[in-house]
Amino acid sequence: AAAVPVALPLGPLCHRHARLRGAVLGVLNLVQTLPAIALFGILMAPLAALAAALPWLGAMGIRGIGAAPAVIALFLYSLLPMVANTVAGLARVSPAAIEAALGMGMTGGQVLARIELPLALPVILTGVRIVLVQNIGLATIAALIGAGGLGAFVFQGIGQTAIDLVLLGALPTMALAFSAAVLLDAAIESLERAPA
Repeated sequence: AAAVPVALPLGPLCHRHARLRGAVLGVLNLVQTLPAIALFGILMAPLAALAAALPWLGAMGIRGIGAAPAVIALFLYSLLPMVANTVAGLARVSPAAIEAALGMGMTGGQVLARIELPLALPVILTGVRIVLVQNIGLATIAALIGAGGLGAFVFQGIGQTAIDLVLLGALPTMALAFSAAVLLDAAIESLERAPA
């Protein structure tokens, strides 16, 4: 949810400006190649320093260990699929539909809001689906840095060789990922079948 207000405006900007697209997608590709545990580790040091310099941030829960580095990492991992799919979806919109809308007197913003984004929505939602399923799995790994959640059961069970604890965390995680994928797949399919 936090990535949508950033990725949705960034996608059309990248679609319209090739130089910006290369730079933004290059940086986001670099972030995406970092292993999750490495990114968590990289974020821990500056967040710990920030919490030490500004104690009120630490009181709000922003510190090197815990949910803050996990949330920031998941946010960063969310951007590439959403921006790239928005760019891909907008690239698939028929130039004839855009020309017709401009010929009817629509402004560029109106064309984007009323023509391009609705036509690109199935591809954009595919990016959201990728992000959602990916982040459910990565949130489980975030338990290693004290972020809690279902991953805490998984890693506690691994440490104690207690299969019941592992399953207590793993089964709901799998159910969440599967449910999210099925629901978004159904939404995408219904949008693709809807009459234009």
